[in-house]
Amino acid sequence: MEDNVRPFPRATADEDVPNRTPPRDKAAEQAVLGGMVLSHDVIPDVVEILEGPEFYWPIHATIYKAIVDLATSGQPVDPITLADDLRRTGDLTRVGGPTYLHELLNAVPSAANAPHYAEKVRDAYVRREVLRATSDAENKLRSGEGELADVLDFVQEKINRAVEGTGPRTSGDTAAGWSFSDLTPVLDGTHKPQQPVVGARDDGIGLFYPGRVNGIQGESEAGKSWVALVSCLVEINRGNHVVYLDFEDSEAGVVSRLLLIGASPEDIQRLFHYVRPGSTPTPVQLRQFIARIGDLGPSLVIVDGVTEAMVMMGLELKENTEIAKFGRMLLRPLADTGAAVVPLDHVVKNNESRGRYALGGVHKLNAVDGVQYMLEAVRPFGINTEGRSRLRIAKDRPAQIRRHALPGGRNPMHWFADLVIRSEGEEFAAAHLYPPIERREEPTERTAEEEKAAQEEQELKDREDVVLKVLGKSTDPLSKKALEELISGRASVTRRALTRLVHAGRVQAVQGSRGAVLHSLPEPEEEVKAK
Repeated sequence: MEDNVRPFPRATADEDVPNRTPPRDKAAEQAVLGGMVLSHDVIPDVVEILEGPEFYWPIHATIYKAIVDLATSGQPVDPITLADDLRRTGDLTRVGGPTYLHELLNAVPSAANAPHYAEKVRDAYVRREVLRATSDAENKLRSGEGELADVLDFVQEKINRAVEGTGPRTSGDTAAGWSFSDLTPVLDGTHKPQQPVVGARDDGIGLFYPGRVNGIQGESEAGKSWVALVSCLVEINRGNHVVYLDFEDSEAGVVSRLLLIGASPEDIQRLFHYVRPGSTPTPVQLRQFIARIGDLGPSLVIVDGVTEAMVMMGLELKENTEIAKFGRMLLRPLADTGAAVVPLDHVVKNNESRGRYALGGVHKLNAVDGVQYMLEAVRPFGINTEGRSRLRIAKDRPAQIRRHALPGGRNPMHWFADLVIRSEGEEFAAAHLYPPIERREEPTERTAEEEKAAQEEQELKDREDVVLKVLGKSTDPLSKKALEELISGRASVTRRALTRLVHAGRVQAVQGSRGAVLHSLPEPEEEVKAK
């Protein structure tokens, strides 16, 4: 029986090689590198597609890393600087010397097409990875080891890992939008301007535009996170998912404040999605993360800490091109999911030079296609106190929010709302976004700085009355320390009030024993005359 079996012909080694040649595209790899050297403008676009390991030829991966390192450090990228950098690392001879670097320039049909060739390089890499994964899966299946279900899981995981990042991209990653728009709705009057329907003031007026990049900027501790959490609570109460991308705080700090203003643990567990990034994501990881958010379908995405986020991503805060890249990498793709994206950002401390801009560059404001708020501190927030900050409109691209605000008077930015957090101990705080109200005692033309000064003046006057009352009840003169212990509230306010009273002659200060200064009320003029 065995004599009648014809053996299956095997290919020779030479015949077998062409069928096992891994997918690769040398011309595309050369065109990518040459394009990056010829045009600095294409480097960010290529970096969003390739990480480095996608190159089949190791010398190309080495050259790619050198180009990216030069670009991210702010140095020019040209054949001379590239050769110098490779010489410094000892790689110049290995990659073919200056001659090969110049050959790369000749291999470029057009530098502007470098991203297109980068896609071809990535596609070849994915094909190689899929072949490797299927080969590993075949070996696992042929071994006969393990349960079939476990083997199938292993095969599925290998395939999924190989094709990560090859799915459809958001419009922010492609040339979507480069086409003629249909103007019919605008011309026939059926077009309706987009409305701010995400978040809400206490009177129901919305704060943010869905599908757009909005923003809140202000000084540290002005309450930016409070406005964000109040908006999160509004959306959670509406049954919508929200995402909180936090580069500054922690889940304990954020969630505890959300509970403090009235969110239920069950709703938070179901609808509030917290993310605390710990390292720089690769372009593939970032696209996958944004795709997951798109699948979730949140109405609101908070990005708490723009400065920290840019630093983590290796971007320069004061470079407008870097700011624009941050928008392309993160903010715009997040908005493309349909959510209202709200980055929280710092402003410079000098309010006279601040203008309407966040820390870093004017391009941050230019990137906003929704509404941008400036938050000004009026009274500090704290336990058992009522803190207040003023929300002003720095930019309103769709022009549907400013009509619900009051003119700022001497302040060029319209007054939209007052954030008020009224703390009632450590277990609960009432949070409000009150609409602006014109009042004679609090004129709208008063700036936040002026109102803050007025509040401090009133606090000092109230403390002066308390100091006079305590001294009037005391039978003996009191030291400053004794007054601070007897009077509740900040000791610094008590000291300032006491100093003002002494200078005004309403309290007398005399030297006591051991260098202590004792305070008492002056005797009435009638008693002095009698003595």
